[in-house]
Amino acid sequence: MTSVHSVLVSLLTPPGRGALAVVGVSGTDAAAIVDRAFAPRGARPVAGRDDGAIAFGSWRATGEELVVVRRRANLVEVHCHGGLAAAAAVITSLVALGAEEVAWPRWLAAAGESQTVVEAHEALAVAGGPKAARILARQAAGALDAEMERIERWREAGDHAAADAAARRLLRAARVGLRLTRPWRVVLTGPVNAGKSSLVNALAGYSRSIVSPEPGTTRDLVEVRLVLGGWEVDLFDTAGLRRGGAAAGLIEQAGIGRAVAATEDADLVLQIVPADATPPSVATDDALLVLSKTDLAPIGHTWPADAVLTSAATGAGIADLAAVIVARLVPEERTAPDLLTGPVPFTQRHVDMLAGHPVQSKPAHAAHTDST
Repeated sequence: MTSVHSVLVSLLTPPGRGALAVVGVSGTDAAAIVDRAFAPRGARPVAGRDDGAIAFGSWRATGEELVVVRRRANLVEVHCHGGLAAAAAVITSLVALGAEEVAWPRWLAAAGESQTVVEAHEALAVAGGPKAARILARQAAGALDAEMERIERWREAGDHAAADAAARRLLRAARVGLRLTRPWRVVLTGPVNAGKSSLVNALAGYSRSIVSPEPGTTRDLVEVRLVLGGWEVDLFDTAGLRRGGAAAGLIEQAGIGRAVAATEDADLVLQIVPADATPPSVATDDALLVLSKTDLAPIGHTWPADAVLTSAATGAGIADLAAVIVARLVPEERTAPDLLTGPVPFTQRHVDMLAGHPVQSKPAHAAHTDST
């Protein structure tokens, strides 16, 4: 019988309903233990097939028809119906034959993946927005590992100029890489009745914030998560700031205090001013000046050159505002379009290694164990 724990098994697809589930089996006896549970169409067992071979057949314990892929002798995938029951039945029968069920990060590490690749898969599981997912998928495919190895080869060969240039490029990319699993924070601030809530609703595409002509309607932070230009963004609608700093009551004062605090942690502040009011000549504190309610401005009104003109009522300028927000959050897409299309560091460990402060390297499974 296969020795206990010499084979590891794990669910590699997200748990829940779906068309397909994949169970990974790794270890010296991976193919052999699968052969004991799987009846292929044809005579050849999985252990006797070539690497990359695909076998169709049935699972002996359940009779379910499924597909088994032999990646290599010590790495096999079982592709079964989606949902919880089918995958659980496969895992249960393999455990009964002596395999050990483990979490998928440990399984990936035991299957020979590097610490960086395991980290990329873990980041992919929580990343929001298609652009973050695409960047992390390239790192999961080995892009960052390959570049780090290339830098190391240059250093070993004495070509420190090439190594340093490549490291500096990666460190520039790391500004975005470190944010791939956390949404960008964009805070809307401005006077009462400036139209902040209406702009949040227009950007979100639905009524997330209450809109009312009554001043001070928004008295707390209202957060909405959305994707702009492929990037995940948290928008924060804040309590309006009254002229002279006065507030109608204690609750509104607390809301204004939270609004001020929110701007300190923001990646970008949108300074909202009604277009028919007198806006500042430039936005303050590097905020983005956004003029709202342009449909209510008098004919012939002039606008500051650096302002984004919008009207939540008509939809004018909303797409432009979204594009400008993305351009301010991720200027690399415009100034260095190739920077994020290849290797990108996405953890502080990567940055420390590149910055000349290497951390002690350790197997991926150990790093995962330490973080739990």
